[in-house]
Order: sequence, then structure tokens, then C-alpha cells
Amino acid sequence: MNISSLLQFESQHYQGAQTQSMIINRFVANSLRVFIEDFYQRIAPSFMLIISCRRPSPMNFYRNIMQLLYESVDIMILQLVYHNHSQPQRVAGLRLHNLLLVDSLQAFLDIEIHTYRTQTDASRYYFIFLQQRDALIPNDMQGVFDYCWRHQIINCNVMTQSSHGEVIMHTYFPYEEGQCGVVIFRQINKFLGKTWQHSVYFPPKLHNLHQCPLHVLLRPVPPFLSISGRVPGLEDRLLQELARRMNFIIRLVEQHNQSVVWTEQQVLQLLQQQRAHLAIGYMRKRVEHTTNLTAVFPHYSSRLVSCLLLNAYNMTSFDILRFPFQTITWLCVLSTFLSVSCLMLYSRQRTDRATVLLSILAVAYGQPTGASTMRLSQQVMYVNWLGFTLLIRAMYSALFYHMLRQHVHQRLPRTLEELVQGSYTAVMNRITAQDVREVSSLQGLLTNTRTIIITTELERDVLEDMELRSQQYEHQYQRIFGVLSHQTLLHVTELAHKPGAYYVLPEHVLDQQLAIFLQKDSHLLQQFDELIMSIQAVGLINYWAGQLGSERYFSSTFMYGDRRLRQPDLWAIYVIAVVLYALATLVFLWELFSARWRRSN
Repeated sequence: MNISSLLQFESQHYQGAQTQSMIINRFVANSLRVFIEDFYQRIAPSFMLIISCRRPSPMNFYRNIMQLLYESVDIMILQLVYHNHSQPQRVAGLRLHNLLLVDSLQAFLDIEIHTYRTQTDASRYYFIFLQQRDALIPNDMQGVFDYCWRHQIINCNVMTQSSHGEVIMHTYFPYEEGQCGVVIFRQINKFLGKTWQHSVYFPPKLHNLHQCPLHVLLRPVPPFLSISGRVPGLEDRLLQELARRMNFIIRLVEQHNQSVVWTEQQVLQLLQQQRAHLAIGYMRKRVEHTTNLTAVFPHYSSRLVSCLLLNAYNMTSFDILRFPFQTITWLCVLSTFLSVSCLMLYSRQRTDRATVLLSILAVAYGQPTGASTMRLSQQVMYVNWLGFTLLIRAMYSALFYHMLRQHVHQRLPRTLEELVQGSYTAVMNRITAQDVREVSSLQGLLTNTRTIIITTELERDVLEDMELRSQQYEHQYQRIFGVLSHQTLLHVTELAHKPGAYYVLPEHVLDQQLAIFLQKDSHLLQQFDELIMSIQAVGLINYWAGQLGSERYFSSTFMYGDRRLRQPDLWAIYVIAVVLYALATLVFLWELFSARWRRSN
């Protein structure tokens, strides 16, 4: 915007100007210079300076002040805007740090600072110089502070100059002892000629809310937030800690139908309608909400994982018997047995060969043998076979016991790509599906797999749906996996006493940032951000999360009650026994028929 005409003026432009001395003007300009150098130039690379006047006299006064500022400040990066109330025009700019020069309440309202919302949720600072007659200053100042509080501008100061030349700074405090939400302003600083009386220009106003109530929207989603549970959730404790540190009372927004849990969208809509100061309860930070709501610094990173029911991947009874050795090992053992049998039978008479073969089998099974006397070479080979089978049996028994103890399963997928290629079925709630759908790298998880989206937003229902489908449709829906938060999985596992019942893929889906939501440009944002970062720094969040679910308990394979052997695990032994008995029966019948045939002949 071209403002050269604002600063290039001659003496005739001073018609109707104020007639106070140049000493007072320099005093006022010096107070602004000290403030700019001590505050704005230290915390921001630049700031916005807006001039709005309804009378010509203060306008010329501010021109003089600007000239004096330019003469006294070496470097001052700013965006200068002259607001003409008769021809209003919006001027774009980053309005985070603002210096306003106005001559009345109406001139201040002409700027409409609440309409310049920034894309970020950073704190906004307004330092307002109100040049007004002494009798009108209290009323105009009250109107300025009422406006700031109405639009949740907490960092709002007003500087005034009295007729005696005193430069005083005021601000308002909305939370005082016994007065909540009442705008009461008081003097906080005074310029002494070279410096301000106090170095803090914007004093903290939210460190102590003096037991004032804050209306809260709660969305119970265990284990993050549980109102009626015996064990408070992670966000229950966080909210209580914030209330303790800021000294405010939690006043819940009542729900008409207590049996129905608010959805995330319903909670955010109520907050947008200014029904509450904040909303909490597994609220995930998203870009789409930044336009109408403000999110506090994320207090917890919830990791979405893919989990499978381990019981669906139990080994069959034949897999259990052959698990200790690989296929090549079994072939080597069989070839060794045949080789030893051939060598031992080669030098024996036909009548003794059956006895030798049974002796070799007895040694292989670890049973005593009744073999007859052998030659020295056969005894050496027999001893070698005895030592070989002893080692093989010991290794097989140890690995077999390890498998039963650790409850080894079939090969499980390790990546999301394996789930897609393995034609798995995904189960998730609608909020999780929405988050996954917004990530481009996870599009294949929804498009290339069969997806079941449950209507509820509670993640524990994902596990219940998985188990229900696995029980009802064991063969068709065996390849099922659920997508839910890792913390919920740990909590449900510990609550249901099912350690080791689920398998989590090493590759997680995505991280969800949980945050408290406030009204747009809420005055609570800065204080909440500082407190949450402080709570995170000392590890309280991780400590609370660890109390709701243990990773060690979740991965334990020794405490799950469903680890006993069942009849299906023994079917292979039954089949082998039946086959051997059937073979023995056939041999017996063959011998019987052979003996009768020889007698008849």
C-alpha cells in the first residue's frame, strides 16, 4: 500500500492539530520505541502498525510520532497500514504482532481486527495506543477490552497519555478471585522516561483461574478417556492435571441421551457452536479442523497397528509333529536309517533279519533291544547308530518342548504388503478408515483388500468383531486383521486377561496425534501448549500410558489360559497309530492266510 503521502506533509497540514509541546511528543515516541525494541523486535522479525483516526488532530499527532520513531530507531521492519473509515479497505498481512494507533473506541472498531484470522494458531499480540481526552479514556478503554475478551484476544494492552503527559499501560484480567469472565482492567506499567517501570509487557493471565469453571465436552473412549471406569484414562489424568495446575473447575456439558456416546464429529460441532471451552476424548488432530477450531499441542502419539488373532494361525497336528526338523533334516534321518538297516541286514541270515530290523527301530525310538550277538564290525555300527539316534531324539524333544512352551504358530505376515498380497480382510472403525484413506501411501490397504468398516467409533469393538467373525466363519474369514490403536490393544488384552492372544505386525500403519480441541483462536491455547509440553517433558504422559497397558504383559506367551493341548492337536498321533495298527492287522491277516494256504496244499 502506498503511504508516502502519509509522511510527507507541510506545516499547513497541522490545521486543527494538538498543541502539546514537542517534549511530550518525544516522550511518547520514546515510550513506543522502548516497547518496540524490548518486545516486538526480540520475538518477531516484523510487526504490523495500523493507524486509524476519526479526527484530524490525533492523525497529525500520530504523523509526528512516526517521524520521531523513524529518527530514533535504526532498523524497524514493519508493515504500515493507514485505515480510512470513510473508504475501508482490507489489507492482507500476517497480523500476529500488532501496534495500533487510534483516537477513539470507534476508530478501533473500524479496523475489525477479529476478521483477520491467521492460518496458524499462534498467539496474537495487540498493543493499542489510545489518544483520547482524559474524561473519555475509561469508557473507551473498557470498550476495547470488552471487544478483546469477546473475541478471545488475551494479549491486549492499551497505552494512554494523560493531559499531564503521563504514559500509562493498562490491560484486563478476565479471571479474578470471585469474578469469572468479567472484564476488569487495571494499570500494569508506566513509562519513566528511559524505560518502562516493569519489563514484562504482557503479564500472564491464565496461570491461576481462581477456581473459575471451564465447560468441557467429553467423549469417553477407553482407555484414553473413561468417565465411569475404576481406572481413569490417560486423558482423564491429563485433564485433572491441567485443572490442578491452572486452578479451574471442570464443568461437564451434559448429554441429553446418556446411553448414546457422542461421535467425534458431534463433539466438534458443539465446540464450534461455542457450547464449551474445550473438547477432549481421543480427538485426532486433522488439517480439516484448522479452519474452524484450534488444536492444542498434541499430548500423545497414538500408533495405529495391524493385529491378527493368533489362534487362527495355530499349527495342525501334523505340523506340530514335523515342526522340530526341516524337510531336508527328515530326509537325512530317513536315508540314514535305510543305510544302516541295509548294512546291518547284509551280513545276516534271512531268519535273523527281522530281529535286526526291529532292534534298529527300537534304538531309534529309544527302547531296549533284544538283538542277538553280532560281529565286531556290526557292534561298532550299532553303537554309532545308538549315539546318532540319541542326539537326534534329544534335539527333537528339546525343539518339540520349545514349540509347545512358546506356542509357535504358522508363518505370520510382517508387512502391510504381505497382507495385501495374502488376500486378508481388514476390520476397522469409520474414523480409522477416514484417516487411512487420507494417506496416499496407504490407499492400497483399502483398495486391494476386502475392508469391513464397523459403524461404531470404539476401537475395542474392532477386536470383538474380529473374534466374532473368526468363530462364525472359521474357514472363509480366517485371514482377518484389525486396524486399531496400539494402546487400545494393550488395554483390552490386559483387561480380558489374554496375554499372547494377538499378533502385531512390526510395520505399523500410521501415527495419530491426539490433541485437545479449543474454540477458534481460543485464549487458552498458549497456556495449554506450555503446560502440555511441560507435562510431556517430565514423562507423565508415557507413565500414564504405561499404567493402562503393559507391552511385556501383552507379548507374554506363558500366561494365556488357552495354551493347553486340545483333541485336534493330537489327531496326527491318532492317525499314525491307526495306520500302524491297520498295517499290523494286514500283516497278521496275510500270515494267517499264508499258513492256512500252506496247510491246505
